[in-house]
Amino acid sequence: MDKRLPKFLLNPYFLMIFTIILKVPVFFAKHIQEDSFITWRVARNLLDYGVIGFNGEERISASTTHLYVLISAIFQLAFDDFFIYPLLIFTCVLFFIGSWWLAKILFRKNKLNRALFVVFLNMVPPAITASCLGMEYGILFFLYNALLYFGVYKRKIWAFILFPILLLWTRIDAVIFLGVIFLADFIIRKKINFAFILGGFLGIVTVVAFNWMYFGELVNHTITAKKIAYKNLTQNNSIEFLLYQWAYYAGLIKKYSLFTLLVFLGFLVFLGFVLRKIIQDQSRISPKTKIILLAVIAFALLKITVFAFMKAYFDWYYWLPRVFLFAGVIYFLLSYLPLPKRILAPSVFILMIGLYVFQLLQSFTIGYMEDSQRMKIAREIVRSDAPLEQSIFLEPAGIIPFYTELYVYDEVGLVNEKITDEMLKDEKFWWMNSVRDFQPDYILTVKYQASDGKSYYAMKPEDQSYFESRYQLVRKYPIAEIHQNAPGILRRIYELRPIGKDYYLYKKILSDD
Repeated sequence: MDKRLPKFLLNPYFLMIFTIILKVPVFFAKHIQEDSFITWRVARNLLDYGVIGFNGEERISASTTHLYVLISAIFQLAFDDFFIYPLLIFTCVLFFIGSWWLAKILFRKNKLNRALFVVFLNMVPPAITASCLGMEYGILFFLYNALLYFGVYKRKIWAFILFPILLLWTRIDAVIFLGVIFLADFIIRKKINFAFILGGFLGIVTVVAFNWMYFGELVNHTITAKKIAYKNLTQNNSIEFLLYQWAYYAGLIKKYSLFTLLVFLGFLVFLGFVLRKIIQDQSRISPKTKIILLAVIAFALLKITVFAFMKAYFDWYYWLPRVFLFAGVIYFLLSYLPLPKRILAPSVFILMIGLYVFQLLQSFTIGYMEDSQRMKIAREIVRSDAPLEQSIFLEPAGIIPFYTELYVYDEVGLVNEKITDEMLKDEKFWWMNSVRDFQPDYILTVKYQASDGKSYYAMKPEDQSYFESRYQLVRKYPIAEIHQNAPGILRRIYELRPIGKDYYLYKKILSDD
């Protein structure tokens, strides 16, 4: 069939442009991951103050990814305020290249299957989120597959040294991937790869040394802050709930339920069938390629399981593991389904279109909510002519701090160690103590009003009068109103899956000074 196709359809440059065009609609959804703005503000802080930090000259590793901070700074330097979409296109290109290298490993001779694999993989929901939402995962996927292709597959010694270093500077938890791939490489070569060990050693040592010398800490502050802030976040620690959480983060159904668990267990049964088919195949796939494919699937399952049971609550940790699971499934569909290509390719394409539309709708749903709420809050604070020396105390440390440029105290302590210190001093009343100590000019509470005394916002009786005399509620941002005012199809989606929380904005009217 591939001989009857025009050659340009199999050309990698055409495929790259095609996959980027596929992702362009996501840009119009205004769906950018909140934490992306944290990294971008750190990058801007580096350009403005020459300091890796969040609040001017205060040094703090507020971003988990050192390499992406540097790349983001380069794009901001080149494109100024218009850097976001050039950067997103850049990460889409890197994701494509990574998927192309993976396809070259899996389909060494079959160019048609290689092209189909790349297109299909770039259409699945986790691939779209990883490459389009502003996080470092497009870069990470590129580096994952660079190591697989140039290192494990092509046996380039330099790749085993270079790419582990870059991976660990992108995300320190890439050590899980490196461990699995090191084992796979050992199985393939039947001897220890000392170049690989050297690369991993240099990566860990340089990152840890940099953290210690620049920030005075061994690991990124974000890791420490989350550990302290989220230790009591999950109220249900039963095995049942943890299994629900495992299935929730492993799949696409975002609901803690028995149904989600059963669907994921069903997928695992299917995946087991797929793996058995691949393992038993002695003709269509080479032993090296087989081990590489099994290794990335093993990595995906391992990371999902470890992170889920360690209570890593954020969906983006699981994007790339899901991509690798989809890679295994797509490889199976293209290689083992007993259907003619003229039937198989359109059938799988229809399936992928369904998944693509699913993610597109989800992105528009989230993007509309973010634009109608957090972006609106940022715009209204900027309209109030808040001077840059003023401060804000809030939970979402991304969008609003990025656009308002206020000094930030965040409820998790990701971008300000002073909050982490307050949590350690008083686990129950740290929020109110922070308000007294730092007297922020703006306060943004989530889900509850400060006067409710719920969640983080616990108050002693004397705190109530103190707060009410110094802060005025200036605006409510109810999520129900956003749902009700949404366009028709989005409104119906909100009815099925109501997402988002209420926000309450306070402004200081009296200072202790």
